[in-house]
Amino acid sequence: MKRTILLFSALLIGFGSFAQQDTIMYAHRGFRGLMPENTIPAMINALHQGADILEMDIAFSSDKQAIVSHDPWMDHLITLDPDGKDITPGKGLPFYKMTYEEIRKYDAGSKQHKDFTRQQNFSAYIPRLVDLIDSVESHVKLHNLTKPWYSIETKTSKKRDHVVQPAPEEFVKLLMAIIVLKGVEDRVIIQSFDERTLEIVNRDFPEVQTMINVNKGTLEENMARFTFQPDFYAPVPALIDAALVDKCKTLGIKLICGNVNDKKEIDRILSLGVNAYCTDYPYFALK
Repeated sequence: MKRTILLFSALLIGFGSFAQQDTIMYAHRGFRGLMPENTIPAMINALHQGADILEMDIAFSSDKQAIVSHDPWMDHLITLDPDGKDITPGKGLPFYKMTYEEIRKYDAGSKQHKDFTRQQNFSAYIPRLVDLIDSVESHVKLHNLTKPWYSIETKTSKKRDHVVQPAPEEFVKLLMAIIVLKGVEDRVIIQSFDERTLEIVNRDFPEVQTMINVNKGTLEENMARFTFQPDFYAPVPALIDAALVDKCKTLGIKLICGNVNDKKEIDRILSLGVNAYCTDYPYFALK
């Protein structure tokens, strides 16, 4: 009996490993649960923690440098000024009114985010996209790793146009110039809640894959916003059910679960047949 139980347990473990083989894990902001978000060290670490795709966000400096940051202004929750002091809460330091030389002097790694107590902290600068890609590609080559995909979000909205960011046409032009220059356009997904940037990418770079992020509405309502069909549909977990999975399969849209850190919820999503999800932690580190 004991031998039978051990054999059955081994089969279950083997089956679990096999079931996970085709799962695609997006490292949200470079697995920010482990290291400072959107920094080069976080992205490189994510490569060694099972990430298939590196997820990040883009903002712009006053000298039109594409920088990797979730918001278009300094985040007081994670950033210290050049003197190592806390910055004032609010939106008083927009990147679009600062040169990259000024932005680079701030520390976006030493201050631990209050929601990520397991995060390893150290001094880190806010990187330019071009430098992040160079660092990741060099690391991959040096260590003979599989080349990753980049899922890059355009944090655009009409209220932000010309105020804290370039308008969509210029935003996409500047962003895609870097992606083409670095030769990674065949490993890039441009994602957004704003259909305007995705429309421009599809028009000018139809070979580049696109993803619509949504936190409300039905698939039909969200698809009606487009003149084309994006490659990926990324709703928040609460919007994903068996019916949505079937609809996406019928339309040929790749379904990915938006950012989720609940292991039970991830397992629920995977059980529905969704094989991709975005998370702040690798699966093994989730509670």
